[in-house]
Amino acid sequence: MKKRYILVLFSVMSTSFFLSCKDGDASNNVVEETSITGTLNLYVDNTVQPITEDVLAVFHSVYDRAKITQVNKTENEVVSALLKDTASVAVLTRKLTKEEEARFKDKSVVPKITEFAVDAIALVVNERVTDSVIELEEVLKVLRGEGSERVGKLVFDNSNSSTVQFLLKRAGVASVPVNKSVYSLKTNEEVIKYVHDNAGAIGVVGVNWLVQTPTMLRPYTENIKILAVDNVEIDKEKKYYKPSQSNIATGSYPLTRKLYVLDYQGRDGLGTGFAIYISAPEGQRIVLKSGLLPVTIPTREIEVRNEL
Repeated sequence: MKKRYILVLFSVMSTSFFLSCKDGDASNNVVEETSITGTLNLYVDNTVQPITEDVLAVFHSVYDRAKITQVNKTENEVVSALLKDTASVAVLTRKLTKEEEARFKDKSVVPKITEFAVDAIALVVNERVTDSVIELEEVLKVLRGEGSERVGKLVFDNSNSSTVQFLLKRAGVASVPVNKSVYSLKTNEEVIKYVHDNAGAIGVVGVNWLVQTPTMLRPYTENIKILAVDNVEIDKEKKYYKPSQSNIATGSYPLTRKLYVLDYQGRDGLGTGFAIYISAPEGQRIVLKSGLLPVTIPTREIEVRNEL
């Protein structure tokens, strides 16, 4: 009887010890959020989806205790998520307006804004189209509802896209005209495929999708053409420029925009770490290789040896 009592007692103690160890392990698995550890949902303007994916892939390989989930949305959806507190960190092609910022000032949240690259909006056509250049004014006329003999159909990725808002601002209008000359799909992938299959359309996409084309889209991008655009603000004579890295850097290409990490966490966290990384030399090298223009051109040291 005594032996049986001792055996039962030992069994209970062993089970309790095992459970306490298991609970301890579970608590240890909860990673505290710092600038290089923890979890975060990063909302991203889908016109610059590829460059963000590239930077995150390297960031995760360096900091394996950080888990940033990229959530790709239109510009309007990303801004809405920030204002509704669904998101606290985002990658956008613009800063928030004063009216949008007021939402955070009321909560005493001081944002951290990090500029990390310059992007461009590209105009693409089917390779069967004979023209290789376009006057920007012809595109803007279509957005004003005036019509153009040079532009049959202007195709955007999404009606809520940052590319739409960018060109509407350049055209000096508040909304897209209701006519058959302007058409919106859902994604940049759909625009590229549409232009590939239709010779009468000009597609509007972030150049990031053309210089960092996903594997599944390469058969399509290989058969479309990027139009060169004039820049009347800098040229007395008519000249046309493609959205190359050098033309973005010199300001020759007229449709460029800055890229930002907007951090509204209100504290140092994983968003801070990502913003620091993408603006540091390591992140700027990734931007440089992507075909976009980094804010800071990474330096390269070359050691010269004198050999006798």
